[in-house]
Amino acid sequence: MKIFTKRLLTGRTFLTDKTVTVENGRITATTGGGPADFAVDVLTPGLVDLHCHGGQGFDPEQVAHPLPDFLAAMLRCGVTEVLLTLGAESLPVMRRALGVVKDAMQKQAAGQLPGTRIIGVHLEGPFLSQVRPGAMPPAALRIPSSAAYRELTQGYEDIIRQITLAPELPQAITLGQSQAAHGVRVQAGHTDADFSTARRAFDAGFTGLCHTFNACRPLHHRDPGVVAAALLDDRVTTECICDLVHLHPGTLQLIYKIKGADRMIAVSDSVATHGLCDGCYTFNGQGYVVQNGVSRCADGTLDGGGVYLDGAVRNLQSVGIPAAEACRMASTLPAACLGLRRELTPGCLADCVAWSDDWRVQYVWQGGQLAVSNI
Repeated sequence: MKIFTKRLLTGRTFLTDKTVTVENGRITATTGGGPADFAVDVLTPGLVDLHCHGGQGFDPEQVAHPLPDFLAAMLRCGVTEVLLTLGAESLPVMRRALGVVKDAMQKQAAGQLPGTRIIGVHLEGPFLSQVRPGAMPPAALRIPSSAAYRELTQGYEDIIRQITLAPELPQAITLGQSQAAHGVRVQAGHTDADFSTARRAFDAGFTGLCHTFNACRPLHHRDPGVVAAALLDDRVTTECICDLVHLHPGTLQLIYKIKGADRMIAVSDSVATHGLCDGCYTFNGQGYVVQNGVSRCADGTLDGGGVYLDGAVRNLQSVGIPAAEACRMASTLPAACLGLRRELTPGCLADCVAWSDDWRVQYVWQGGQLAVSNI
């Protein structure tokens, strides 16, 4: 198969008038011009979401609506891979959700479940701060320890790819250091950590900050806290919810100005209510209100993000971030955080998204197979 594109994202820049050749699910060549099976305006790597709880009524901790509908909706938006994210809930609920995800991954490996490819789990809870719970139910938060972690994850260790911890909690840095040594990506989040505690965590192997500025100790000129520590540390990648509600456009510009295009990634943080009509909903006994596409808890606390990653790419461009870098923040860079190479160069997996000139997803390929046509 050959795809001709007017603009091909390679590294930090777009190359013009290129043809991508795909054989046996991988890119084998990029050449200039020539006949092709598809002709598109823009071609980028598939989008990779490291922080996504669900959408279209689905959440692995709720299981109220079908998983296939959610995975299909995500894929239509150009998201080829996702870490399904679990928030803080009771131990039985979280373990049941881990079972749901592992079963889904096994079905996908057997070719029985189409849609966005699930590449593992992000544990956003339950080892978070009671002071900064965000939309998490405080009663479900736990003190971290090796024993508590084993109790939660036993039998599912192989699917845990990322964990968020509040580093100021007792044993949190020790647990994070241990998990990082086992190849799990560890990030600070839902945290009231001060500057020095955050720096100790980053020295111990924490390499990310969960939804930067949200559910964190606020930045203050005499108390810079975890946000300043993350922004100043070149080892740390900052997650950003790019729905222009969780973060003001000026805040996105600030993060970009400091971190640049190699240490800032876009995440959806979408939740079960994303994609549903405006109205009132109940999941796991908690009430939520969706108004103008924005989801909030019944008490008014912001819940998950309001756009999938295709919307994030458009929004990042709307605040002045170059298109090539906005696309990298939603594809190549998050993949690299997990040690995955997702580029449009020979040898790489042919997960590709074709966009129109106005940045709407037109086609999606997974492993070289056409999976979505929005034409």
